[in-house]
Amino acid sequence: MLMEKKRLENKQVKRFAHLLFISCITFQSLAFADIKTQTAEEFRALGYVEQKKGNLNEALSYYSKAISLGVNDPAVLNDMGVLYEQINILPRAEQYYYEAIRADEHYLPPYMNLAYLYQRIGNDEKAFEYFRRRYELGGPDDSWAQQAKEELLKIKPNYKAWVLTLESERLQRKVVQKAHQEFQERVKRSVGHFDKGEEFFEKGDYQQAIQEFDKSLRLAPDNPKVVDARNKAMVELAKDTIREQSEQAIKRLNSGDTISAQSEIKKMLTTIPNKPIPVSR
Repeated sequence: MLMEKKRLENKQVKRFAHLLFISCITFQSLAFADIKTQTAEEFRALGYVEQKKGNLNEALSYYSKAISLGVNDPAVLNDMGVLYEQINILPRAEQYYYEAIRADEHYLPPYMNLAYLYQRIGNDEKAFEYFRRRYELGGPDDSWAQQAKEELLKIKPNYKAWVLTLESERLQRKVVQKAHQEFQERVKRSVGHFDKGEEFFEKGDYQQAIQEFDKSLRLAPDNPKVVDARNKAMVELAKDTIREQSEQAIKRLNSGDTISAQSEIKKMLTTIPNKPIPVSR
């Protein structure tokens, strides 16, 4: 029995050691990846500075160092394309623009760069293709998308109907999205008033609770949860009011003021709602 226990303990120790080893390797890999990414970004920034100065060889050196790290950053690949286009090596520029898109198809600058490159060499068909793709990927408030639209319509004016259809669909999505956001905001505010109403209810302040529940229902009408909470508050408020009025009626009777006592009892009757108040139990 003792030997079996010892074997089990040894197995557990080995297992934990193995897991610890794997964890260390994973951590080191992630840390190294972060360092590579940061270093690539630094090389890219240095390359961009040199490119702005017109020092294209130095810029190319820094961009190449960034790419050699294997990070596959679409921004660096696009910058390389721009640089090769500046020095008029267009096939390499085209290659890097394509690589930037392959690295991240949602990174937008290489689409316009490719389109203008093809326009520059007289390939209007391919220029149109990338102006179109850039326009499709953009939004209604995207200035580059609007520029892409103008360029593609210059090449193929007959695409005007297609553009109008796409803009109509975008506008519709924007309206739906805005309505959804407004609805979510109304629900959020409604929940806030409901929560306040619940707090007032717990404190026994039923009048304030009802006011908060009413605000909640104005924002989200017919919410059964809020309606039920309001009904409960109405019942508790009526009970409190009736208790106060009955105490006043008894005081009037004790003092011999039967007329005032009758008046208080009549008030009690009017306090009770004429219609049933549905309350969940």
